[in-house]
Amino acid sequence: MSKVSGNDLIDDVTPGDIIAVDRGSGEQPYKVVFKDSSDAGYLITFETDGGETFQLDLPAGTKVTRSLEAKWESAQSPTPNSEH
Repeated sequence: MSKVSGNDLIDDVTPGDIIAVDRGSGEQPYKVVFKDSSDAGYLITFETDGGETFQLDLPAGTKVTRSLEAKWESAQSPTPNSEH
């Protein structure tokens, strides 16, 4: 993950962001595809590199490691990015 920030809150994460999630085998980067409020915080839908999706319920205020360039490295970015 490039330009990583470890001080972000799950509250600030939006679809398209890539954050590190530990699913039992250490932290791995996953793309956030959907975020919905829940009683405990947020129900987040993630996508793996292989296109599979999974959901996690994360408490509001949870600190996450996020790739700050994630949205802009994609060829699907809505704005041109001359750096890539």
